[in-house]
Amino acid sequence: MQTQNFVCKLLDRSHGAVWTTTSPPRGPLSLRMLFSDEEEEEETWLVPVNNIPGDWKAGETYDSGIQVNQ
Repeated sequence: MQTQNFVCKLLDRSHGAVWTTTSPPRGPLSLRMLFSDEEEEEETWLVPVNNIPGDWKAGETYDSGIQVNQ
Protein backbone atom coordinates (compact mmCIF):
# COMPACT_ATOMS: atom_id res chain seq x y z
CA MET A 1 0.00 0.00 0.00
CA GLN A 2 1.32 3.42 -0.96
CA THR A 3 0.68 6.40 1.31
CA GLN A 4 0.76 10.09 0.54
CA ASN A 5 1.41 13.04 2.80
CA PHE A 6 -0.91 15.97 2.30
CA VAL A 7 -0.22 19.43 3.63
CA CYS A 8 -2.84 22.13 3.65
CA LYS A 9 -1.55 25.64 3.05
CA LEU A 10 -3.72 28.70 3.16
CA LEU A 11 -3.46 31.24 0.38
CA ASP A 12 -4.21 34.95 0.60
CA ARG A 13 -6.13 36.66 -2.16
CA SER A 14 -3.92 39.39 -3.60
CA HIS A 15 -6.30 40.77 -6.23
CA GLY A 16 -8.70 39.35 -8.81
CA ALA A 17 -7.71 35.75 -9.42
CA VAL A 18 -4.19 36.20 -8.00
CA TRP A 19 -3.33 34.35 -4.79
CA THR A 20 -0.17 34.56 -2.69
CA THR A 21 1.61 32.52 -0.05
CA THR A 22 4.75 33.13 1.98
CA SER A 23 6.07 29.59 1.44
CA PRO A 24 5.19 28.21 -2.00
CA PRO A 25 5.02 24.42 -2.25
CA ARG A 26 6.92 22.29 -4.78
CA GLY A 27 5.65 19.70 -7.23
CA PRO A 28 2.15 19.19 -8.63
CA LEU A 29 -0.63 20.91 -6.74
CA SER A 30 -4.23 19.93 -6.23
CA LEU A 31 -6.49 22.63 -4.89
CA ARG A 32 -9.59 22.62 -2.75
CA MET A 33 -11.55 25.86 -2.44
CA LEU A 34 -14.03 26.86 0.23
CA PHE A 35 -16.71 29.29 -0.87
CA SER A 36 -19.02 30.88 1.66
CA ASP A 37 -22.26 32.80 1.32
CA GLU A 38 -22.57 34.99 4.39
CA GLU A 39 -26.19 35.92 3.62
CA GLU A 40 -27.31 32.29 3.40
CA GLU A 41 -24.75 31.12 5.98
CA GLU A 42 -23.68 28.32 3.64
CA GLU A 43 -20.25 26.95 2.79
CA THR A 44 -19.36 24.88 -0.28
CA TRP A 45 -16.10 23.05 -1.01
CA LEU A 46 -15.07 22.84 -4.67
CA VAL A 47 -12.30 20.69 -6.07
CA PRO A 48 -11.06 21.92 -9.46
CA VAL A 49 -10.93 19.40 -12.29
CA ASN A 50 -7.50 20.66 -13.39
CA ASN A 51 -4.49 20.27 -11.11
CA ILE A 52 -1.46 22.54 -11.32
CA PRO A 53 1.40 20.61 -12.98
CA GLY A 54 4.60 19.65 -11.17
CA ASP A 55 6.69 21.98 -13.32
CA TRP A 56 4.63 25.08 -12.44
CA LYS A 57 6.35 28.46 -12.41
CA ALA A 58 5.65 31.51 -10.27
CA GLY A 59 3.93 34.26 -12.25
CA GLU A 60 2.40 31.86 -14.79
CA THR A 61 -1.36 31.36 -15.22
CA TYR A 62 -3.02 27.96 -14.73
CA ASP A 63 -6.66 27.17 -15.50
CA SER A 64 -8.43 25.43 -12.60
CA GLY A 65 -11.57 24.84 -14.66
CA ILE A 66 -13.66 26.83 -12.14
CA GLN A 67 -15.30 30.17 -12.91
CA VAL A 68 -16.01 32.31 -9.85
CA ASN A 69 -18.62 35.04 -10.07
CA GLN A 70 -19.01 37.62 -7.34
